Amino acid sequence: MELTQSDIQFNHHIHSKSEALRAVSAALELAGLARSDYLAGLEAREQQISTFLGNGIAIPHGTPQSRDAVLKTGVSVLVCPQGVDWGEGQTARLIVGIAAQDNEHLDILRQLTHALGDDNVPAALARATTPREVLDVLAGNYTAEETNNDEQLTFDEEATFTLRNPHGLHARPGAILVKTVKQWPAEVFVENLDTRSPVVDARNLMRVVSLGAKQGHRLRFRVKGKEARAALHAIGEAFEGGLGEMAAHPQHLDKEPVRTKRGWLSRLFG
Repeated sequence: MELTQSDIQFNHHIHSKSEALRAVSAALELAGLARSDYLAGLEAREQQISTFLGNGIAIPHGTPQSRDAVLKTGVSVLVCPQGVDWGEGQTARLIVGIAAQDNEHLDILRQLTHALGDDNVPAALARATTPREVLDVLAGNYTAEETNNDEQLTFDEEATFTLRNPHGLHARPGAILVKTVKQWPAEVFVENLDTRSPVVDARNLMRVVSLGAKQGHRLRFRVKGKEARAALHAIGEAFEGGLGEMAAHPQHLDKEPVRTKRGWLSRLFG
């Protein structure tokens, strides 16, 4: 998928989520990507869980039940410099409406979240006044290379879990995972072993979704803190529960959590 200037529109008059969803649905219909009844899927998804990722970015998309209304995979990007109230004190300024017939949305999310994961991107988008400038930001022109904080940390526990969800780690199960992680006073990092992804903060939904994890992918979690073991077991239970989407097969740690000694980095990459 390659975004073009025709995929992007500016709107300075939208202020509510409902207005934004209607505008996104209309744009997807106009582009021949979805039927008008896809709007019900967008609204149903938001009722299940907010698609707000952070940094002023929301990614509304339909439920699995609404995929019949999708005609072709694609996106429509709505830029609202004035800000749109997305609920819970969250303000969206870049709204990426996604129409996907299968798991293609994981690839779309990975592309977008890699481009938008850097803290400098919101400021760059705020300065954008044309679709061309927005495309430059989405292409990663403003994204600095991610700092590998992994080298500066030692971890107390680690474990690997296999993702069972048929549609992968998209926004909804990702949000359940992040919510689980945030319940513990510990530093939690995760990586996708099957895509050799960077190690990301498991408290950041945007970074978690950017892992592009699909069914069968192995996610390795490393935890630092006095409640590291309890946090890992809670994460394992969340995976076992299907991350809020399904009754997954029982999950087991690839190995019992063990206290990591100094020098683990050389063993990992050696």
